[in-house]
Amino acid sequence: MVHAAKQEYIDRLIGECLSEDGDALEFNGRFIGDEGVEALVHSDKLGQIENLDLTKNSLTHKSAIYLAECGKFKKLKRLYIGDNSISDQGAAAIAGADFAENLAYLDLRFNSIDPTGGMAIARSEKFKRLQVLILQENQVDDDVIIALAKSPAFANLRKLNLYRTGLTLKGIKTLAKSKVLHQLKYLNIARNYLYLDAAKALAATKTLTNIETLLMYDTGIGDEGVKVIMQSPSFAKLKTFRVT
Repeated sequence: MVHAAKQEYIDRLIGECLSEDGDALEFNGRFIGDEGVEALVHSDKLGQIENLDLTKNSLTHKSAIYLAECGKFKKLKRLYIGDNSISDQGAAAIAGADFAENLAYLDLRFNSIDPTGGMAIARSEKFKRLQVLILQENQVDDDVIIALAKSPAFANLRKLNLYRTGLTLKGIKTLAKSKVLHQLKYLNIARNYLYLDAAKALAATKTLTNIETLLMYDTGIGDEGVKVIMQSPSFAKLKTFRVT
């Protein structure tokens, strides 16, 4: 149960942070905690929200469950919930939420999500409208990325951020052959365990041919790997290629 003082504070905060047309709620860095989200979902001002930013709010899986069970986010399209600790249970709650069917943008970065939670996301059939998925700094590992690359639910992805997610050659091989992710324009696979063989596998792709931005910095692909990518006819549309 939410304390009256907390409910009053959140109601006041909504008044301050809700956009004039009521379609965006910006709570970034407010540190409202789980009790704050519990109070938030009691509000009668959530029905028009398309953009909800809960980045850096000291949230756990409880907050993700509150959001998923709320039922008021009928128009939600973009959810930013990075820099929290929703963990596997929270990821599973979001993967099963009714609002997931309308999401175009989902930012889950830095959330202590492991393979179990990652697989809940990858196996969900609700993300058919999703265009941007950010899994950065969650150790979901190869099997999750492989499942995602094979799931038709992610066919509309344009941007995929897998920065420091435990990706290795095993995952790269499936990504490179993915017929699902052919619309990708942005791919961040930096700070993963990738070497020359991964660069060669990626360069041989016949499906990821719309990539315009490719981030592979802090990997071990070396100069030869850079050369292989740059000379690949599959990356004819590449505009930004960041390596170190």
